[in-house]
Amino acid sequence: MRSGASDAKADLAGVITGGGLRAVDAGALSRARELEAIGFVQLTLAVGEKVDWTGGFTLN
Repeated sequence: MRSGASDAKADLAGVITGGGLRAVDAGALSRARELEAIGFVQLTLAVGEKVDWTGGFTLN
């Protein structure tokens, strides 16, 4: 049996892949600080007109 966190991750991954995107498990919720920092970088670049507001990051 999966834990509540595993169930939630699996459910969210299903929604993401159902929308045609690739879901990537970035680890535990404790990693959120680093992920939020990446979002802040993207917003900072967009405000400075270095990238489009619709820009983002990708994993290869």
